[in-house]
Amino acid sequence: MLNSSFRAVLALAAFSIILFSCDTSDPFRIPPPDFSTVPEAYNIDNVSPVTIEEGVEAYILEEGTGPFFVTVRDEVAVFMTLRTDEGDIVFSTFANGIDFALPLSVRSAGTIQNVFQYSILLAYTPGLKAGILGMQQGEKRTLVLSPEKGYGTASSTNNNAKYRENTLIYDIRVSSINPG
Repeated sequence: MLNSSFRAVLALAAFSIILFSCDTSDPFRIPPPDFSTVPEAYNIDNVSPVTIEEGVEAYILEEGTGPFFVTVRDEVAVFMTLRTDEGDIVFSTFANGIDFALPLSVRSAGTIQNVFQYSILLAYTPGLKAGILGMQQGEKRTLVLSPEKGYGTASSTNNNAKYRENTLIYDIRVSSINPG
């Protein structure tokens, strides 16, 4: 009798576990970022662009200060929003109500990364590295990148492959520079 009662309780417990663990939502799904807190794009009216290299133009909105210029070996902290020419936001350090600068490795900033979640790595393009080199602390720039300097060479499996034909627009402000 004790053995059959134990089996019944065990069966009821197993059934309960199975019933309550059947959730239709994916526990590994990462929710999309909330871009409602992202500031408006920098105003580049009446600012003349500077050609950094073919396919990369910079609109310098505020000069920076400090003893250092961004070099390829540096780690920098930046506030950044990446938009397409159609206005889609690809990445922003202001998403989800966040308002602090994120670290960026200039050495790897020119490499298109394939990541599985929302990350600053989504903003890495060949033109980004060229556009931030030479910036100083506090400097604000808008970078305009041709598709070839943006995601034009991204593989079809890259999260940003849908932006391969788009001109990309970065609004960047350097918060700090950590010389390498």
